[in-house]
Amino acid sequence: MKRQHHLLLIICIGWMAVFGLQEIVSAEVISNELLVEYENNRQTFSIDENLSGVENRETITDEVELWSFTDSAEMLLMKEQLLEDPNVLHIEPNYERSSHVVFNDPLLVKQWWIPQLKLQLMWSRVQEQKKNTVVAVIDSGIDLYHEDLQGRIQPGGYNFYADNTNVQDVNGHGTAIAGVIAARAGNHLGVVGITGIYDTKVLPLKVSHLNGLSKVSDSIQAIDYAIKKQVDVINMSYGSSQASQLEEKAIQRAVESGITVVASAGNDAMEGNSIMFPASYASVISVGAIERDNQRAYFSNYNSHVSLVAPGAAIYTTTINNSYKSVSGTSFSGPMVAGAAALLKSIKPEATPTEIRRLLETTATDLGAPGKDIHFGAGLVNIERLSNALLNEFKGDFPELHVQPNKVFKIKFTSALLLEEDYARHIYITRSPNSTERIESFTAKVDPLNSKQLFITPTTEWPQGVHYLRVDQGAQNKNGVAMKKSFAVKFTVLPH
Repeated sequence: MKRQHHLLLIICIGWMAVFGLQEIVSAEVISNELLVEYENNRQTFSIDENLSGVENRETITDEVELWSFTDSAEMLLMKEQLLEDPNVLHIEPNYERSSHVVFNDPLLVKQWWIPQLKLQLMWSRVQEQKKNTVVAVIDSGIDLYHEDLQGRIQPGGYNFYADNTNVQDVNGHGTAIAGVIAARAGNHLGVVGITGIYDTKVLPLKVSHLNGLSKVSDSIQAIDYAIKKQVDVINMSYGSSQASQLEEKAIQRAVESGITVVASAGNDAMEGNSIMFPASYASVISVGAIERDNQRAYFSNYNSHVSLVAPGAAIYTTTINNSYKSVSGTSFSGPMVAGAAALLKSIKPEATPTEIRRLLETTATDLGAPGKDIHFGAGLVNIERLSNALLNEFKGDFPELHVQPNKVFKIKFTSALLLEEDYARHIYITRSPNSTERIESFTAKVDPLNSKQLFITPTTEWPQGVHYLRVDQGAQNKNGVAMKKSFAVKFTVLPH
């Protein structure tokens, strides 16, 4: 393995684990990588270790090297030079590959909304799932015996309508919601839920019966029950034009507990277009409906409270009596967003409801007037963009750490540092990636017994939660040589 020599830092994790910065190739430079194939041995100028713009060289096989470059312009220049080397047989980009997900569910062909939401990339990342998620469906219950929901129902559901544990659905609405979220994929049966093959379950909380009507009192009880059950998302595909202060307080309790709450915007656009609740409470993600052509569904309520839109017309899904049917309404747009929130939480368990809402809105496909508007909110949920945002949001140079509040970070350099230099000015410890709003309650002092070591010590203790430590490239050694790239690591401070 051949690499360009430059100022290097190493972070010590725990008491023995040491990782080298030069070993890491971040996701951002994948497009600036070349695979270079040689004759039987590598000779001529290609063996030079001090080539301009070459960040890293790694041996893949006896005849192939992986070259990484600081930017695409440098890569193109070097590619031309390499092609002139008679010892170079072939050069090609280091292409990315993604899994091909193909499901055998026979009614998938009727689910036009699956490609509309661009789910393929996220589904291909199922091996990255870190958390098995649960979506509480506050509705009419669920068909416990439906073939396409087996293994997707979280135990412990409750019937607040009758005050018992019988959550069997006789209306069909709740079963349809559950299917949109979690119908089992790849089982040669029926349809596919938005969560695909991710381990996501629905918790049925029954608040309505045959006529589909429910009361705020049951809604409040169901929300508090969902909090006790520590679900990840709550879906509420119902509402009316009457706001309830007590219901809003219950929802706020859920959000403060880390639960993302999603509700349908309503189907009364042609009948007064009322402001609907619970969808229009400030802490709820309100979801409107679109047609196949990305136009607002004629029935979908529109107002400034709408956060996002999702398909809501001719949605093929599960229903009672172990069957399937096509349904329409914002009731079925909401669970698509609830399912998207569950997917996000599956890969990023530490994401807060505020962060989940931000990611869903900032990655949505803008529809209608530019920017957020009353008809489409921030736009159509785009799971592919959401997946890419999770990939690119933060890529540390080292594995994520879990540390105690008094953790002292020891950073080793390959050359001596300036004893009198205040290195704290080159170090950012923040609560979000790449932020400039740093925590300043720490010191960064050179070890007087070893000038190649730097200690980063909290003034008292690191606050609990997620942090990002970044050492900027301006840090210099005693000879005035600066680091050529920044270094970053994510760490979570655990309770005592």
